[in-house]
Amino acid sequence: MDPPRNRKQRRAAASASRTDSFDPSSIPLARPQTDSSKGQKDGRTLVDLIAEKQGEIEGKIGSQGSKKEVETKYVTIDPNTGEISPFDEASHASAGNRNESQSLEDADEEAEPIPPLVDTLLLSFPLTVLHLTLGYLAAHQYAQSIDLKALFRNSGFVAFPMLTLLIHLAHGHIVRFHRGQAEPESISLLPWHPEKLSFSFLRKMLFPPSLKTIVFLPSAVILGSKLMSMTNEESYYAVMKQAPAIGTLWVWCILEISVGAAVLGALVPLVWGIWWKGYGII
Repeated sequence: MDPPRNRKQRRAAASASRTDSFDPSSIPLARPQTDSSKGQKDGRTLVDLIAEKQGEIEGKIGSQGSKKEVETKYVTIDPNTGEISPFDEASHASAGNRNESQSLEDADEEAEPIPPLVDTLLLSFPLTVLHLTLGYLAAHQYAQSIDLKALFRNSGFVAFPMLTLLIHLAHGHIVRFHRGQAEPESISLLPWHPEKLSFSFLRKMLFPPSLKTIVFLPSAVILGSKLMSMTNEESYYAVMKQAPAIGTLWVWCILEISVGAAVLGALVPLVWGIWWKGYGII
C-alpha cells in the first residue's frame, strides 16, 4: 500500500486508523448506591438545626432577663460641642411648664377684647357716613341746590360726636350695666346637634333675654314707624332736617340687637306703614 502523498490523504488515513474504545452501553442505567451513615452524620435535617439554634437563643435571652433588668437611660447631645450629658427630667419639665404658660399667656393676649375707643369708632364712623349719605339724598330730592359744606359740618361736628357718645354709653364703656352679674350665655347660630333644636333654643338665639334687646327693639320699631310717617306726611323741610338723623338712629338700633329682633324691628314698621296706614313703597 502506497503511503499518503498529500495532507488530505494523511488525514483520511489517520481517521481510519483511530479506534474509539469507549462504549456508552457499558454505563449501567440505575440509581447510585449511597451509604446513609456517610451521607448524614447525625440524621438531622436543616429544619431541625434551625429550631435547635432558635431554642438556644431564646433560652439565653430568658436567662439574661431574669438575672438583670434592662435599664434605659436618656442622654442629650450638645449641638455645638457634641458632648453627651445625662437627660435632666426636672429641667425638661420646668421648661415644658414655662412653654405651656407662655402659650397660655399668648392665647390670653389674643383673646383680649377690642379697646373701648376703637370699638366705638368702628361703629360711629360708618354711621356718620350713613348720616351724610342720607342728608345728601334728602337734599338732592327736595332742595334746589346742595350745600356740601353744611352737610359735612352737620355730620362731622354734630352727628359724629353724638353717635360716639351714645355708642360708648350703650356698649358699657362708661357705665357697666352687667356689674356683679354673670356673663350672658353665648348662643351658636349653627346648632349641629338635633337635640338642641328646641323652642327654648330658638327663642334664646333670635330674642336673647338681655337689657339691650329690651331697649333697642322698641326703639327700632318707634324710629322706623316715625321715619315712614315723616317721609309720607311731613313737609319737605322737616324731611330734610330730621330724616337723616332718625334713619341713622334706626339703623344703629337694628345693628345692636340679635338677628330675630332685627328682623322684627325692620318688618313691624313696614307692615304698619303699608297695611295699616296705606303708605306706598315707591
